[in-house]
Amino acid sequence: MTDADMKQLADEHAINRVLAEYCLRLEVSAFDEWLDLFTEDAVYEVFRRSLTGRAEISAMLSQAPHGVHLPGAARIVINGDSAQVIQSYMFLPTSNDEWNSGWYQRTLVRTSHGWKIAHTKVKIARTGVLDENVKAHMLQFPVAF
Repeated sequence: MTDADMKQLADEHAINRVLAEYCLRLEVSAFDEWLDLFTEDAVYEVFRRSLTGRAEISAMLSQAPHGVHLPGAARIVINGDSAQVIQSYMFLPTSNDEWNSGWYQRTLVRTSHGWKIAHTKVKIARTGVLDENVKAHMLQFPVAF
């Protein structure tokens, strides 16, 4: 294996860690720890809104419903210090029973503090309501173990 192959694997591993932490930090960490995954000037597009910077992202998404984020497969294309990522997801809220699924389209950039999310666009593909026998249960967030 060449040095270039090793660097590619290391970058993919680091990016996959950011993607995993994106979901977990919303559930088991303080919200500010989730925000730390983003660049200071990050753009977040969701619900036909475009939020710029951590302050705007925090103002809207800190009020979002809590629940379980199930990340899916991710396609990572690295080009130098930037990476384009598409990842499927499913979200099951615990405050109500209205789930949604779709894709995260992201740009990550290499910074002096590792890979960070610079841009996220959420494409919701489907929404629905859980069946009566699989209703969500209320949890306290962040989740304590």
